[in-house]
Amino acid sequence: MSYNNFTTTTSFESGDITVSSSVETPTAWCRRLIRERTNSSNVIPHFYRQVLQYFISKLGTLSYINSEAKVIPVKCIHANPERTIAKLKQETNIILPIISISQNSSNNADQRRRGAPQLINETFWSEKKRRAVRVVSESPRAVDIDLNINVWAKYKADIDQLIEQIRLLFNPHLVIKTEYSDVAMAYIENEQDQSTLETADRQERIVRRSFTIKLEGYIPNPKFIITSTGQIEEFNLEASIYEKK
Repeated sequence: MSYNNFTTTTSFESGDITVSSSVETPTAWCRRLIRERTNSSNVIPHFYRQVLQYFISKLGTLSYINSEAKVIPVKCIHANPERTIAKLKQETNIILPIISISQNSSNNADQRRRGAPQLINETFWSEKKRRAVRVVSESPRAVDIDLNINVWAKYKADIDQLIEQIRLLFNPHLVIKTEYSDVAMAYIENEQDQSTLETADRQERIVRRSFTIKLEGYIPNPKFIITSTGQIEEFNLEASIYEKK
């Protein structure tokens, strides 16, 4: 008897006839079916969009008090700094202060990497079937995502109010929640003053503060439901970010 790739093989010899029987372990069977059902459409991660939407909704709740003692809400947009600067120069109807957010990079987090042979077993309550179903997937991929938050304003008094609110929002970290997930943690790694000190004629001076954010999360693999007939079906919930363990 030998063990190879999670498969047990037993051989019986009788004269010139050799009979072999091979039985898959449950783990090997499950991983084989997952590989067969995985395709390019169900491995596209959706959590980048969900994370940006969560950041925009959170940063969109910030406000400042103007010179007339009125509380003014601030708009948050998804745009690179270069595009935001271009819009500020081209369009005169943009109201400052404004907050922009963009994603810089996404890298594998080797220190939080999980072993490839692992399978994740979960349970999900199905309203349609009125019972709990078993959901399996291969282990998620640990990633570190770098994002950039920029605060733009005309006056230093306005931007100072927003900066303090952002620091409190990430004190000590911001919990990122998505519709289908647990949580992920976002931290402020760096803060810089990017204000334009010199401007050309007929251009207004813009005060700008930049924050570098690090998000620690996990990209899950496609999920599948194990049916009562011994087959698997695709689990239709979108990908999510998992809690850092």
